[in-house]
Amino acid sequence: MKKIGSLILTAVLALGLSTCYAQEFKYDVKQSGQIFIKNFTGGITIEETTGSQLIIESGRYEKKPDRADGLKSLYGSGAEDNTGIGLQVSNTGNVIEIVGASKQSEDAHYTFKVPKGINVKIDYRSPYASDDIKVKNFSSELEVLVLNPGIDLENVTGPVILSLTNGDINIDFGTVNQQAPISINAINGVIDITLPANTPADISMSTINGEIFTNFDIDFESKSKKGLSYIGGGQKIKGKINGGGVDIKFVTINNNIYLRKK
Repeated sequence: MKKIGSLILTAVLALGLSTCYAQEFKYDVKQSGQIFIKNFTGGITIEETTGSQLIIESGRYEKKPDRADGLKSLYGSGAEDNTGIGLQVSNTGNVIEIVGASKQSEDAHYTFKVPKGINVKIDYRSPYASDDIKVKNFSSELEVLVLNPGIDLENVTGPVILSLTNGDINIDFGTVNQQAPISINAINGVIDITLPANTPADISMSTINGEIFTNFDIDFESKSKKGLSYIGGGQKIKGKINGGGVDIKFVTINNNIYLRKK
């Protein structure tokens, strides 16, 4: 009996796993300057790659049922899957737009391998989005809007513009691009940033209900004006590290800011 039960369990597991498959879609970026991911609730990982093609790899994506052969999927947003992995990819001007185009895409996970030099913008403000966004080894501009999940960035250079409502922000910069400012905003989440120790920057940090921690030596700006002492709520700090450089701004309302050097 135990052997029969084991065989049945194995068959059930095999049947369940067979409905999920990994697949990739490739798209020539041509003269495009930005990839814009929006109307999306699936998991997102961004990586930089060489070459001239955007590569999208899918995971946790279920195959279309056999009964649907020869038929196309309809989705409430009006988007039409033209990738075979539940997404619609289109080009508007120099922007490649990517949107969810099937029910299955809502629970799938996608890895976007983006050619070097192409900027990425992500609008992830759906209340149904739940996976943290992950970005690694990325050297172009990144702009992200998020409602509930957090975001983890590893070995990025910026420029980076982030706005989160409830999630935590964790960023490990490989180097810091000195050509454009960095702006990191959260309402309820922690901001935890690691910079190379020799990064020159003009730093602005503020939190209302949290605290600010760092192991950088900061040359603080004077908080006085026309002979009057500064009086203010929360924690607001402005200063320079390594003599000053690119503008970097960190703002959170209800949590702490951690600025680390490596």
